[in-house]
Amino acid sequence: MKCLCVVILLWCAQARALDRTAEESVKALLEEYHKIATVLNNNDTVKSWAYYSNMTEYNQIAMAFWSPMEDEDKENMTNLLSDMTSIYASGTVCLTPERCLEMNPGLEELMANSRDYQELQDVWEKWRTNVSRKIRPVYLQYIELMNKEAVSNYFSDYGEQLRVQYESATFEEDMVRIFREVEPLYRLLHAYVRKKLRRVYPQIDARGPLPACVLGDMWGRFWINIYTLLVPYPDQPDIDATETMLDQNYTVHQMFRMGDEFFTSMGLKPLLDTFWSRSILERPQDGRKVACHPSSWDFDDGKDFRIMMCARVNFADLAIIHHELGHIQYFMQYAHLPLTFRDGANPGFHEAIGELMTMSMSTPQHLATVGLLKEVPENPEMSINYLLRTSLHTVTTLPFHLISDLWLWKVLRGDYRLEEYNTRFWELKEQYLGVVAPVPRTAEDLDPPAIFHISSGYDMIRYFTRTILQFQFQEKLCEAAGHEGPLHTCDFYGSKEAGDLLAKAMSLGSSKPWQDVLQVMTGERRMSSRAILRYFRPLQEWLTEDNIRDQDGVGWGDSWTILEDQRTVDDVYISC
Repeated sequence: MKCLCVVILLWCAQARALDRTAEESVKALLEEYHKIATVLNNNDTVKSWAYYSNMTEYNQIAMAFWSPMEDEDKENMTNLLSDMTSIYASGTVCLTPERCLEMNPGLEELMANSRDYQELQDVWEKWRTNVSRKIRPVYLQYIELMNKEAVSNYFSDYGEQLRVQYESATFEEDMVRIFREVEPLYRLLHAYVRKKLRRVYPQIDARGPLPACVLGDMWGRFWINIYTLLVPYPDQPDIDATETMLDQNYTVHQMFRMGDEFFTSMGLKPLLDTFWSRSILERPQDGRKVACHPSSWDFDDGKDFRIMMCARVNFADLAIIHHELGHIQYFMQYAHLPLTFRDGANPGFHEAIGELMTMSMSTPQHLATVGLLKEVPENPEMSINYLLRTSLHTVTTLPFHLISDLWLWKVLRGDYRLEEYNTRFWELKEQYLGVVAPVPRTAEDLDPPAIFHISSGYDMIRYFTRTILQFQFQEKLCEAAGHEGPLHTCDFYGSKEAGDLLAKAMSLGSSKPWQDVLQVMTGERRMSSRAILRYFRPLQEWLTEDNIRDQDGVGWGDSWTILEDQRTVDDVYISC
């Protein structure tokens, strides 16, 4: 930390003057370090908030000026990251010379709702031409510097430094193994989606991969926005409560209050007054440019926690609000710890808590409880609809997040030549996801940083691990809540027992190895696919029967094969 040298000098002076014992001196050092680092971190975050809530050149300079680095490389890394964020946040696609759309809400809505293949393809390509091509040279410099710093800290490369957070020498192999266990379910989903999408887009090959532009968002990350094209039983009540929310005159503020009440119903901490007075919950109407990608902020003073989000009244944003409030709850639960331990047990934990809350609040059972669904039909059709919808936000993301970091780790290890970076990325996409670029890519392209997270310097494996962890967490919270019946019907809203278990794990922050925290939460010490496969077993069985009946086959290209017997795809599940 930047203040460490100052603190060491203070410690030495104090130790000499007061002739303290070694233990007392160390305690004094840590207390002084904590005090100074808290102030400096808080000021850093205040300046970052000022910039991202009003993205002017002045605020960008002020942010950089306040955070002087110890050496030129670190200062360059900060500047490069700021440049990438700025390029991304200011990115637009012009549909006509007079109509240019930013990502939020314009391009997000277009990619979610348009069913015009040519339009989707054109917008997909233009975003990468206008944004990720510009980010490419900056991103290449950034990862080069990150690699250089990692090596100086005795790691083989920056990828190893990222994986060390998971405290496993075989972490990369372990994550691939877990995906292979879930892969039969993913391939069934892929085949079902392909069959349904071919009715809308004849450009899709019946035995081929899916074009990345038709999956509901700019990246093919979440497929939830094409659910209406895929719904197995359209006569069942709509799980998306947007129309009901609009009919009931919901407001964004009310949506956040609803999220807060979800947590307090479990006996967890309520949002502080400063959250309501200092957060940005809707797009400002004063013309300033804001980083609208939803984000949660901890100001490191133990009392200031905020969200920055351009929320709108719809069910998707209600789900995101519950996710972001999961981060805020985690911040509040470990705020009592020394600064060093104020973090998730590993990067996937923070994300898993948020997704856990989103999954519980999205159940038909919960929607009926809060008045967003009139009734919960007790029939298999409703369950299959819900499970399919949930899978489009969870199972289908697993290979997306996995290969994003598999690719990065290979780049950082030097496994690829510079000129083949993008080609290798799309090879992994086709191999693991069965997804391909809808238009030819060139040597000028570098498509990974077309998404906010990568252009902002986040690793993506945290989102893979969060999906595995959230189902392990959900299984145990449902047990604590006394839930009976299929796992996917569990809503632990209102359960103080589930809240106590969750608070116990969150309050540990990163003060214990993540395996210890996982054991507190679940009784297990390893990430496992068992819970997610248990959760989706009814859907896997239904998809298998549907696939065999229609002779759809699974896979793509040379891996395409016909299913003749349910046992051929159920072996992995049974073994788990």
